[in-house]
Amino acid sequence: MSSSSSISTTTVNGTTRITGLASGLDVDGIVDQLMLAERAKKYNKLTQKEQTAEWKQTAYRTMITDIQDFSSKYFNVSSSTSLLSSKNFLQYAATSTSSAVAVTASSTAKAGSHTVEVCQLATNASLSGSGITKDVQGATTPDYSSLSGESFVLTLDGTDYTVDLDNMTAQDVDGLQDAIDDAVGEGKVTVSENSSGYLTITSADSGVQAISVSAASSSDSGLTDLGFTSSGVLSNRLSTSDTLSSIADQLNSGNALTFDNGYLNMTINGVSFSFDEDETLSDMMSEINKSSAGATMTYNSTTGKLALTADDTGAGSSLVAADSGSSNFISALLTTQTDGKDSIVVIDDQRYVRSTNVVTVDGVTYTLNKTTTTDTTTTSSSCSSTADTVSVTQDSSGVYDLLKDFVDDYNTLMETINDALDETADSDYPALTDDQKADMTDDEITSWETKAKVGLLEGDSTLTSFLSNLRNALADSISGQSSSLSSIGITASDDYAENGKLSIDESTLEEAIASNPEAVMKLFTQQASSTYTTSSGKTASLGTTGIVRSLNASQLSTRYKEEGIAYRFYDIIAKNISTVADSSGNKGLLIEIAGTTEDSSDTDNNLTTLIDKYSEQIDDESDRLDDYEDKLYTKYSALETYISTMNTKLSALSSYTSSS
Repeated sequence: MSSSSSISTTTVNGTTRITGLASGLDVDGIVDQLMLAERAKKYNKLTQKEQTAEWKQTAYRTMITDIQDFSSKYFNVSSSTSLLSSKNFLQYAATSTSSAVAVTASSTAKAGSHTVEVCQLATNASLSGSGITKDVQGATTPDYSSLSGESFVLTLDGTDYTVDLDNMTAQDVDGLQDAIDDAVGEGKVTVSENSSGYLTITSADSGVQAISVSAASSSDSGLTDLGFTSSGVLSNRLSTSDTLSSIADQLNSGNALTFDNGYLNMTINGVSFSFDEDETLSDMMSEINKSSAGATMTYNSTTGKLALTADDTGAGSSLVAADSGSSNFISALLTTQTDGKDSIVVIDDQRYVRSTNVVTVDGVTYTLNKTTTTDTTTTSSSCSSTADTVSVTQDSSGVYDLLKDFVDDYNTLMETINDALDETADSDYPALTDDQKADMTDDEITSWETKAKVGLLEGDSTLTSFLSNLRNALADSISGQSSSLSSIGITASDDYAENGKLSIDESTLEEAIASNPEAVMKLFTQQASSTYTTSSGKTASLGTTGIVRSLNASQLSTRYKEEGIAYRFYDIIAKNISTVADSSGNKGLLIEIAGTTEDSSDTDNNLTTLIDKYSEQIDDESDRLDDYEDKLYTKYSALETYISTMNTKLSALSSYTSSS
């Protein structure tokens, strides 16, 4: 009789475990089952609590974000839809009977009509020059005998015309004139020969300004046969991409430029400039226009005018420009000086003189676009013109839309929070453990966790109080105000299932806005008028917007009674989601609970503290489980070793008995 034993080993985290089958036991399987039971005692419960706390924090933060969005839209003074701003309740529309005046009305305007006469527009002081470039001219004498089958392109003010040279009536300048007239029409341009016999093309009509010539194609030599080579003047307009030295060659003799050692030096309103002759005209203009000189240089390729214009309008605007050294850019090219003028406008028989074309009177802003008269010398209360009529009307629809949007967004927020409060958590769907997830598909996990997240904020007292405070703020009377939300057509539903949702009686609200807009405004924007003594002993108003977090309970109570609905909402929202600490050092109630990612409360809040606590307990329990698992393997390793030893002794005894 013989017996044998088998021992196998595994190494886990540096520890060798005997897991052989000497005993016939599945040691790994037994240990796994025992560990599964041991994790269920505490570890799994801790991980479930940690996961639930993380989900709850996310749910709170979602609510905080919704409240923040609502607050930013309606209770931020800088918002265009702020209910704290009285100007959003006093909206006016202004219209003008002509394009001479554009008008807008602010919240301080009054409904009515006004007569407007624009006697003079405000203008900028300027320096300008015209006719500074040479006419289009050739550089060699024309070869009329070589024009058969040729053509060239003549461009007038941006329009291209192809001039056919093949059928010229005569092989001379008169024949060329006829060919040009056939292409562009008679009386537009004149072609002639100068004293050198070179062709020159000039405007014959003041309506024709920019003239240039170019080749019809790369294979067409008509342009060069006429003497218009690259060394000639192919355009009577400058190109801002050309260098200053190149532009100097394009100027007529009366506008010849002088460089000072290769530079053009000048001062504009006390600012010094120096431009190298290799810089382009565009570079020059850009440097001047970006500087602090308060002037803008432009070149109009249609009119051929170079201009330097003061940035400010009015008779008092300054434009002083002069050459420096031996340069002559200003004196050669900017020879015409025009002084700036003030605007003169008569509004309701009252004369106004301004340095700009924008005039504001009694909340109405008039932008002057053109004069309504030719009489600009008047000093009376009229400038003998046909008056423009401006009408200012109350924009009731704008206020109505603002309040309707507020009611809609309020109802949406209330519904979102109430839905979360009314959810019932299902105890059959706790957070999954790692062991449970290991036996599930991804879809099964997602489906389970969706159900597990239901009811995380069920009956939450902080959110319940928040909703209650908002409802009370809408219903409670306001000191000094006879109007109420219901009196202007906004009422809360009596249906319990509606959870206090607001509804609007359209006609009542429209009538309230139209008949007494200031009462509607004060219902929302009234601020507390009582005062209190600050910690430094100074007297301050309880109505100041930014002090709510520093007030005590008594001061807050007084403030609440005296302020309108919008400021009550502002205070209630601040109480719950403010990231500014109050007099006790606490931030908003919801922020203290869950924190927000946009603030230090992200890691300093009750739920994060709880999550950290669970995390530490999980780490401690994980260490204990590791020790427990090691002890189990130690016990089973000893058993395997003992059985293996006994098997060996039994085998030896059997061998001895068999041999005797």
